[in-house]
Amino acid sequence: MRHIRWKIILPYVFLSALVAITGTYLVTRLVTGSLNERFDNQLVEASRVTADAVVRTERAHLETARAVAFTEGVAQSIQARDKDRLGELVEPIASNAAVERLEILDAQGQRLTTVSLSDRVGLQYEELADDDEPATWPSVGRILQGDADELGDKYAQIVETSEGFVFYTAGPIFENDALVGVVLVGTTLDSFVKQTKTEALADVTVYDFDGNPLASTFAQPDDASTDEARLDVGGAILDEAIPGGISIREHRTLWGRGYDLLYGRLEVRDQVVGLYSVGLSTDFIFRAGTVTRLQMALLFGTGMAAVLAIGFFLARLFAQPLLQLVRAARLVTAGDLTARSGVRSNDEIDILASSFDEMTAKLQRQHLATVTALSCAIDARDPYTLGHSVRVGQLAVMLGRHLGLDERTLVQLEIGGYLHDIGKIGIPDADLLKPGRLTTEERHAINEHPRIGLAILQSVDLPAETRDFVHSHHERLDGSGYPQGLEGEQLSIIARIAAVADMYDALTSSRPYRGPATPEEALATLRSQTGTLLDPRVVDALAAVLPEWERRRETERQLQSLKLPDLESGRIPV
Repeated sequence: MRHIRWKIILPYVFLSALVAITGTYLVTRLVTGSLNERFDNQLVEASRVTADAVVRTERAHLETARAVAFTEGVAQSIQARDKDRLGELVEPIASNAAVERLEILDAQGQRLTTVSLSDRVGLQYEELADDDEPATWPSVGRILQGDADELGDKYAQIVETSEGFVFYTAGPIFENDALVGVVLVGTTLDSFVKQTKTEALADVTVYDFDGNPLASTFAQPDDASTDEARLDVGGAILDEAIPGGISIREHRTLWGRGYDLLYGRLEVRDQVVGLYSVGLSTDFIFRAGTVTRLQMALLFGTGMAAVLAIGFFLARLFAQPLLQLVRAARLVTAGDLTARSGVRSNDEIDILASSFDEMTAKLQRQHLATVTALSCAIDARDPYTLGHSVRVGQLAVMLGRHLGLDERTLVQLEIGGYLHDIGKIGIPDADLLKPGRLTTEERHAINEHPRIGLAILQSVDLPAETRDFVHSHHERLDGSGYPQGLEGEQLSIIARIAAVADMYDALTSSRPYRGPATPEEALATLRSQTGTLLDPRVVDALAAVLPEWERRRETERQLQSLKLPDLESGRIPV
C-alpha cells in the first residue's frame, strides 16, 4: 500500500518544486516587507513581558510573606527567639512557594532565620552565611519605623548582598497589633533575568539608577567589561525612562554585535525599583544571504507541506478501502470471524469488499453451526442437560452485552458457552450419568472436565476468550472453584460471566434428584453467593436481563414442543 500512496504523492512533490521556483520572488518581497514590523512588535512585546514579570515576582513574594506572617507560631517563635522552631515553620512555606531566599528579622532588624535555595546541596535550602545587615536597607527600615503608605505596609527593593543583587519584598509580622518582626522574600536578579528571557524571547538587563548593569542575559566574552553595557545617565535615556515608561529605543553595538534596545522601568506598587532593557540582535536584518535562505526555506517548506497534504489526502482516499480490506482479512486470518471490511463505494473495490464480507459472514455462520451441533452432541449424552450448553452460551452473550463488552468478545462468549462442557466427553458414563450421590473419586473425575475440555481444544485454533470460558467456568471468587482454584483478580470477566450463566441454567433445569428452580428462586440463590463465589456486577446484569431471557426461553420451549409426527404410530407427540 505504501507503493500505491507514493505513486500518487510523487507527482505532487515535483509540482511543488515548480510552484516554489515561480513563487520565490513574491514570497521574498512579502517576508522582507514584514520583517522590520515583526521585529518591532517582538521588541515591544518583550518589553511588556519584562515589565509584567517583575510584577508577578513581587506578587509571588507577597503571597509567601503573607503566608509566613499569618502562620500560627511564627510571631511567638520570633518573640521567643526560637530559631529552630522558626526554621521548621518557614522552610516548608519557602519550599512550597519555590522562593530563592527567605529571611526573618526581629523587631530590631536582627536576623533570626534565613534560608537560601542552593544547587550546591542538591537544590535544597541552606542557611545564609554572610555579613549583610538587612536593618540598614530602606525597605526594612520603613517597616521597623512603622511606616505605611496608601498601598499598605509592604515594600520592594533591589539590594546588593554579599552574594549578588537580590530583588526583595519586605513585610511586617504582628502579634496583637504589635510589630514583632519582618519577613523578607527575595529573588536573585540573575534568576529573574534568566527566567524573563525564556518568556520574553529577548536578552534582558537590569540597571540601577546610576545606569550600572546589575544582571544581564547577554553572553559577553570572558575578557569583556560591563562598562560597555552601562547606561549613559547623563543623556536623555535615563531621564525619559523613569517618567515615560518604555518609550526609549536605541541601537547599540555590544561585544561586537548589533542590538536594538528598548528601555523601561521596573515598577511595583507604584514604586520604581530599577531600570531594565530588552534587546534583540539586528545582525540578521543586514545579512541578505541569511534572509534569503530563510525565505526559501519558508517557501519550500510551506509549498511542500501543502502539496504533500493534498497528495496524502488523495492517496488516502484511493488506498483507504484497500487498507480496510487488508485489515479485515488479517483479523479473519487471526480467527476473528466477526471482522468485516465495511467498505462502501461505487467501484470495483466495493465488489471485492462485498464478496469478502459475504464470505466471512458465511464462514462465521458455518463455524457457529458446527460448534452448536457439537454442543448438542455433548448435551445429548445426558437427557437432563439437553440444550444446556446452547442456553449457557446465549445467556452469556446477553450478560456480556449488558456489561458493555465488544461484539468480538460476545461471539467468543457464545462459542465458549457452547463448548464449555466439551470435557465431559472424557468422563465415563457411569460417573456422568450416575443418579445417586457421587463418591469422592467420581466427583474428582467429573471436576476434571474443564481441564479435559481445554486439552481437547488445544489443537484447535480458538481465541483465548473461548478457551478461558471452557477452562474457568467452575472457578469462584473465593478460590473454592476448580480446576485451578483461581480467586479475586485472577478471574477474568469471561470466567465471571461463565460462572453465573452456567449456575443459573443448572438451577433452572431439571435433574434426577430435584426439579427446576423458578427464575426468582435461582436469582435469589445467586444473590446469596455474590461477593464470595460470584461477581456482584454479573449477578446484577443477570437480574436486568432475566425477564427478556425467560421470555426468549419460553418461546423456544413452545417451538420445540411442535415436533414432527411419529411416523410409526401416526401420532403427534405432546
